[in-house]
Amino acid sequence: MFFLSKLLGQQVRDARALPVGSLSDIVVSLERKYPAATKFQVKRGRKKLLYPWNLVRSFEESQTILRLPADELETVEPVEGEVFLAGDILDKQIVDTEGHKLIRVNDLQLARANGSLRVVGVDISSGAIMRRLGLSRLADKLSRRVQPSLIDWKSVEPVSSETTGMQLKVTHDRLALLHPADIADIANELPPDDRVAVVESLEDEVAADTVEEMHPDFQVTLLNDMDEQKAAALLSEMDPDDAADLLAELPEKKAAALLASMRRKEAREVKKLLEYEEDTAGGIMTTEYVALPPGLTAGEAIDLLRRLEPDAETIYYLYVVDDDGHLVGVLSLRDLILAWRDNKVADFMERHIISVRDDASLDEVARVVAKYNLLAVPVIDENNVMKGIITVDDAIDITLPLTWKKRLPRIFG
Repeated sequence: MFFLSKLLGQQVRDARALPVGSLSDIVVSLERKYPAATKFQVKRGRKKLLYPWNLVRSFEESQTILRLPADELETVEPVEGEVFLAGDILDKQIVDTEGHKLIRVNDLQLARANGSLRVVGVDISSGAIMRRLGLSRLADKLSRRVQPSLIDWKSVEPVSSETTGMQLKVTHDRLALLHPADIADIANELPPDDRVAVVESLEDEVAADTVEEMHPDFQVTLLNDMDEQKAAALLSEMDPDDAADLLAELPEKKAAALLASMRRKEAREVKKLLEYEEDTAGGIMTTEYVALPPGLTAGEAIDLLRRLEPDAETIYYLYVVDDDGHLVGVLSLRDLILAWRDNKVADFMERHIISVRDDASLDEVARVVAKYNLLAVPVIDENNVMKGIITVDDAIDITLPLTWKKRLPRIFG
């Protein structure tokens, strides 16, 4: 086993044992589970020269011996799928799914395997830092007393970043198992390009939930920096009200381009919301809700819900509208489940409806939700036509600052 930090700076000698320079980096291919060395970089004066790994005859911590004389060595260039261990990976960060935090790559563990050199682990310990400072003996003593903090390489995966070379993270599948709020906390700590790389690696639905949980300042930057098609797909998966809020913060030209690239149905809903003033009920409502005709039976309504598979936050209340879209009743999910299958919705719906107008102030919305202890309140226009709903979490957004909202448990999710 080798540690990269103990190899860097070692002497490289040619076949005649004459000095060629010092080892400054090792290049590996990412095609295999444990990346194999393909090239090595030698520093000679101010020059850095790259050679193929098959020129190495002997490789130890003390020195590297090559197969050919120095005057027969030919340099090469890196190819796609290769990375520099010191330049691209060392000192970068890994997402820790256990502790939901970022941890630093302090060193890399290498091993000989089938005649080649492979990356097998990531050292995140404080001992690795001492090793790199030249305090190897102290690091070795510390490692005997404390279990080394090593991460198996196969559990991490590199994500490209134009500004920082490489950022390591737990494989996409494992990252997606985190709650979007945890992924958002991780993304908030990353540099902008790495934040984009992490979000773009997620499935669209998970990415959308993650962006909804991110700090508002980072949301705008993220959408500006993301690939347009990916950003549009993400917006299409977001709740319409959240997508509208985010687009309203973007430059007009950028927002228009993203709207044009969104799925047609979702874009249409978002455009409707953008027509409202942001400090009104219409400006914070969502158009995702379940509307039932009054002539439907309870059994037919339940079958409809199964087909629609609506989000959890949209089915605490079901709204009854006539053929012209007028709000005529409301019922809870509990009311529907307890009703006999043949009962008409009109027979057990609540006709006394608490609602707010689409031009109502945010203070009025908050008062109504708090006074009647509602999980959601319907939004209507001047003609009593149903326009959307405002959920209690959106009502909380009105009244609490961001720092307090982050401390509250999520009601929906």
